[in-house]
Amino acid sequence: MSFNAEELLGPTGLLANTLANYEYRPEQIEMSNHVYQALQNEAHGVIEAGTGVGKSLAYLLPLIYHTVEEKKLAIVATHTIILQEQLFQKDIPFLQKVLPCQFKAEVFKGRGNYLCLRQWNELIQGRGNHLGFVDNLELLNRWVNETTTGDYSEAPFIIPWELWSEIRCEKESCPEELCSYFSKCFYWNLRHRLAKAHLIITNQAMLLADARAEGRVLPACEGVVIDEAHNLEEVATSAYSHELKRAGFLAYYRTGAQLQSILRDVVPEYIIQDLHLILDELIKEAAQYFSHMEPFITGYTVPLTDQNRLHFTQTSLPKHLKDIQDVLKECNFDEEGEVSGLVEQFAAFTERLLTTLDLVLPGNDKSYAYWAEMQNGEPCLVAAPIEVGSLLQETLFAQTPSVILTSATLSTNQSFDYIQSQLGLTEASGLILGSPFAYDKQALLCIPREAKHPNHPRYTHYVAYLILRTLALTQGGVLALFTSYSLMDEVADTIYPKLDEVGYTLFKQGDGPRLGLIQDFQDEPRSLLFGTNSFWEGIDLPGDVLRAVVITRLPFTSPDRPVTRARLQAIEDSGGNPFLDYSVPQAILRLKQGFGRLIRTKTDVGGVVILDERILTARYGADFLASLPPARFSRDLDELRLLFGD
Repeated sequence: MSFNAEELLGPTGLLANTLANYEYRPEQIEMSNHVYQALQNEAHGVIEAGTGVGKSLAYLLPLIYHTVEEKKLAIVATHTIILQEQLFQKDIPFLQKVLPCQFKAEVFKGRGNYLCLRQWNELIQGRGNHLGFVDNLELLNRWVNETTTGDYSEAPFIIPWELWSEIRCEKESCPEELCSYFSKCFYWNLRHRLAKAHLIITNQAMLLADARAEGRVLPACEGVVIDEAHNLEEVATSAYSHELKRAGFLAYYRTGAQLQSILRDVVPEYIIQDLHLILDELIKEAAQYFSHMEPFITGYTVPLTDQNRLHFTQTSLPKHLKDIQDVLKECNFDEEGEVSGLVEQFAAFTERLLTTLDLVLPGNDKSYAYWAEMQNGEPCLVAAPIEVGSLLQETLFAQTPSVILTSATLSTNQSFDYIQSQLGLTEASGLILGSPFAYDKQALLCIPREAKHPNHPRYTHYVAYLILRTLALTQGGVLALFTSYSLMDEVADTIYPKLDEVGYTLFKQGDGPRLGLIQDFQDEPRSLLFGTNSFWEGIDLPGDVLRAVVITRLPFTSPDRPVTRARLQAIEDSGGNPFLDYSVPQAILRLKQGFGRLIRTKTDVGGVVILDERILTARYGADFLASLPPARFSRDLDELRLLFGD
């Protein structure tokens, strides 16, 4: 069996005869060949494939053929759960049915998604106190006894978080192969199946967790495709960051209390008492420590500096953790078993917390940015890597023969230089594929003559006016993308009275769940949708639902974020231009994401309206325009009407 993209994806190929909505896409064949060659040559690759290319099948097919031929393993890592589920529940079963070869695929999530049988049995035997949260204990117990996956998402009803946190699989309280339930464990049985698969579908966070753990989570593989790879820098920043927050110490205390109960019959009583006393001191200190720092977090983020660090670093938490380490050393067992495994894991948990404290509190590692922030109403200290390229190069690219990055938005001004530099990918074969859509006929790019600079004193007024004009021309179906909540709220307040007069409905981010707002927008033709950050990508509204996307402002990342500020400073210190070398390429990729919301099928038509005149007047504006799809350009907003034949 040999791979032939034309025979699989061509107009007379296998998929043409088996796929209900088949469309011939030369770009898909070119991408598929590029992926296969990279895998065969053990080379890295970067592929930008415009909307409509059909990326998923373009990389799944060569991955499957390569792994079956070579008897090897490959991994697909997505950013969103939506794409992960689409691959595993739709694309993979279809290919297993129609391809002339057998292959095995598994989906892998973080271990906290899986039920721990040991924790469950200890809970129902009386150790836990959260069974009162379950309305139907019999139904839950039946699921526990019948499930083959133990996957939280497959439970018969939503299990309250207070209960799930008690019964989920956690590294910190898992004795692994020493556990009496190890042979039945959902998580470890899945881990064993992964090694026998041809293809593992996971997410970027799990892929990087494995890279950070030096390959101790996922089995060794020959090839990795990272889809939605424009998010990889952000995911890596999170994966390699360290956080100190109350929730972490509460989890530590809970794990310690469980261990204390288990140790009661197997170690001397004084060890139990010492552990009990120190854990109590630790959790009291944690409560006081985080309460003390809260008044000093006066903004969204507060950088930790020499001037304010004392407010955030005065704590005896390290001492209590070291005391616990001393107590654990006194737990001597004649032979290895479940209890000794639990002690070992708790000791490792203690060491990880100490490592984070030793990094965050002194704040003297110059490769990190340090700040305090509020997360879900709770204080948190963060240490984030200023650059992730060297980390990714060392832990991912250097360890895997072939890593292929793909997305609809990876290039800036027809080059991968920026994204490769940020991700530490020194050598890779690049491919930029346009979309099969006829943008010159389907889409209008309009920068209205009335567009202003964001610093204009009446900018909000002009944005509101031009959004209303766009709405009048399209008769609904307008998505307006903002870079800040403040501008979004100001514009909304300005146009609400006008909308009531003409009978349109505004759905605004923050007024309800994101998916609910999008669904309401789809259901109401005479409406418009306002959104910020998360609405710039991951929204798929094909057909007549979406007629225009309004970009209110070029999406430059705010330098107020400490890690962004640190990255800009690092570029300046090395002699570069922070704005042109970092801010502009970042904004270009974001703008391309926003533009990509508009045309999703070959029959879609609509306009992208940019209300920030800098795209025409600033010296960097040409780079933005050169990076966008080849839509018809206009300064006359009235041309929108022509698209809809009115």
